[in-house]
Amino acid sequence: MTAPEYLTPEEVRDRLRLRSAETLAHWRNKRKGPPFRKFGSRVLYPIEALLDWERKQTVETRA
Repeated sequence: MTAPEYLTPEEVRDRLRLRSAETLAHWRNKRKGPPFRKFGSRVLYPIEALLDWERKQTVETRA
């Protein structure tokens, strides 16, 4: 079985350990958060774009 190309908002919520998928809806409305695609009324997150977005969220600290 191959890995999925897209994740649902619920799968992303779990992956990012968010309290609610509504957080993602709020981010989409504000045009922030991970990139997403809409297929009709369905919102899906491309896994490669999500991985790239996650890497960009790294905050470097000074020693």
